[in-house]
Amino acid sequence: MMKLYKLFSALVVSSFSLQAWAYPSVGDKVQWTGTVQQRDGTQKSVRIVKEVVKFDKDTKKWTVKYEATMGNDVVSEHLEVTDLYSPERFKQILANCVTNGGILEKVEAPPAGTYDTCKMTTKNADGSIVEKWWGNIPFGVVSKSTKAVVKGKKLADIPDLQSIVAGL
Repeated sequence: MMKLYKLFSALVVSSFSLQAWAYPSVGDKVQWTGTVQQRDGTQKSVRIVKEVVKFDKDTKKWTVKYEATMGNDVVSEHLEVTDLYSPERFKQILANCVTNGGILEKVEAPPAGTYDTCKMTTKNADGSIVEKWWGNIPFGVVSKSTKAVVKGKKLADIPDLQSIVAGL
């Protein structure tokens, strides 16, 4: 009986690890949560959820449900895309991270776990700075932090995605 239990446990663990490498696929769902620092100093909670809901074999298009909640405001839409983040893309990003100006970092994203990532920083035309940590998960972004210009050169965080739950 103990051998059967160990075998079953090994199969369950291996199926989870295989599933992590099998994206993109219908049913992939990722949730990010964090806070937004408002210009007046107050904070609002942020929750962003992306889910792959459909793949059309004829058009080769994915349908992604996107829902963002900030405080009491909710935005929900379905987007059609022809290309989704994949393990192969992550391997390319990781292999070229430093060459492309990124930094290799391990990122803790509770409760999901710790990820090997490539941190890429970009500066937008308005002076805001966006940091994204790209990892091996559906949709790619393990964490994101934006610092926006407020009154000249002062920067405020909007939003800091502090946790992630993949495979809901």
